[in-house]
Amino acid sequence: MPDTSEIARLFDRRPRHWGAPGDPVAWDVLRDRICAVPAPETATEFATLLRQEFTLLVGADIDDATEREFVAGGRSETVHLPTWRTILLPLLTTRARQLYGELPTERP
Repeated sequence: MPDTSEIARLFDRRPRHWGAPGDPVAWDVLRDRICAVPAPETATEFATLLRQEFTLLVGADIDDATEREFVAGGRSETVHLPTWRTILLPLLTTRARQLYGELPTERP
């Protein structure tokens, strides 16, 4: 089972493109929230935790809307839910599956 530092590294390689200005902020807050709890035992548990924490962060289910505002560091930020639904959460889930040995590790 990976430890918290290995889980945090899933977030190290940031996407080049974001859907909204608040997406990078949400990425960092999500990393911090996930690393604040014990590391999941499986990639499936990681994916469940990822979705739960994202929903708690933005206050809406990922499938509910197009954009959503949330507060981070005292500032209101906007995330683009379709980007999270189709790119960012699947990216993190794939990285977790690689970390947990469910998929081959990608080569640079």
